[in-house]
Amino acid sequence: MAPDAQRPEPSPSQQRRDRERAEARATILAAARDLARTEGWDAVSMRRLADRIGYSANFAYRYFKGRDDILLAFVRDGFARLADAMSAAGGSLEAATAAYLDFALDEPDLYQVMYGLGGVRVPAAATEDEGAGVGAVIAGILGVTDPYDDRIARLWATAHGLAALHAIGKLPVDRAHLHKLLSASVADLTRDTSNPRGATS
Repeated sequence: MAPDAQRPEPSPSQQRRDRERAEARATILAAARDLARTEGWDAVSMRRLADRIGYSANFAYRYFKGRDDILLAFVRDGFARLADAMSAAGGSLEAATAAYLDFALDEPDLYQVMYGLGGVRVPAAATEDEGAGVGAVIAGILGVTDPYDDRIARLWATAHGLAALHAIGKLPVDRAHLHKLLSASVADLTRDTSNPRGATS
């Protein structure tokens, strides 16, 4: 295969087809998210999406294999955006985890499908690597190379736990209170960094 620098420029017709494909996918995804916001993710189906955008039932299948493929697109986009938000937050664990919580609060429907909350079903085998970017951000701030360092899981679980409890109505407090709880928890978790693997003496 030729190096990228030697690849020929796509023809105008290919560029147009690529643009039309991207626009069609974006239209389908926008319709899916709008439907999920109003009726829940269970309402998202290929037929419902076709009806919503005014095309035949087969239209969506030209761009997605099925409903699971659409949900997977949201999962991938969501985790990429979440990792970017955490990376841009300022470089501290408190800032990164605060950005995590803000994302969950600002994008509740997207966060729901990313983590399979509320009965949303996304094939687990297809999403194993999707959260790697989030773990990598935490690992980078901690300065560790082991992706299974226990501190990563503890920090991630704490931020997610607060977000999920709030999402299902088990922690009915305002945003400021959630951030206060998260900040205190992160401080507690990072106070003792001498035992990263959770070993006991």
